[in-house]
Amino acid sequence: MSIDVSDMLARSPLFGELARDELAALGAAAQRLDFARDEVIFSMNEAPDGLYVVARGRVKVCVPTAAGKELILATLGPGEVFGEMALLDDAPRSASVVAQLPTTAYRLRRSDFSRLLEEHPSIARKLLMEMSQRLRRANAQVESLVSLDVVGRLARFFIDLARQHGQLLGNGWVAVRRPTHQDIAASIGATRETVTRLIAELEQRGLIVNDGKMTYLREENLGRE
Repeated sequence: MSIDVSDMLARSPLFGELARDELAALGAAAQRLDFARDEVIFSMNEAPDGLYVVARGRVKVCVPTAAGKELILATLGPGEVFGEMALLDDAPRSASVVAQLPTTAYRLRRSDFSRLLEEHPSIARKLLMEMSQRLRRANAQVESLVSLDVVGRLARFFIDLARQHGQLLGNGWVAVRRPTHQDIAASIGATRETVTRLIAELEQRGLIVNDGKMTYLREENLGRE
């Protein structure tokens, strides 16, 4: 699939205000990277090599737990960026990033990203806003792990996934590609077997509809963030 890099960057909240010539220059400097499903893009504690922008697909940001399991901190889709924290503080990667779907991303070198921050303060402000939103989502995730039972955590997971990555169908429903049951379990602090059972229960209760790898939720049930 051909991807117009300038158009992709223009749709990204981080780079959307750049002029067309600046987007073109940035796109020319960006390196296209394609990843298979479940391929590791970079690992925790690696030295940073750049900032990544998702063009298509979806990635998960994850860390190991004290018990040796995986905790998924975030899922990111087209237009969203990852790998920026290590560029800001020059520290090793604080988490691993793995492709949940076949994914295309563009990597911006440290030097290009640093120049952008100096020349366009608005990008720095947007980056801080994005990091703040992720922190809020992480806090909400921690809160749900503490305060909600596993059914509530699963329901919130699907609502958040649909808000962030869902496609409005125009008929009152939102469609979203469902992660693996293991990835869902790693996001809500449950076992894969429990997730499989509870997804079936949510469907029986009419709260979600599953069709193949897609899950459908009623738009009215998403509420507001």
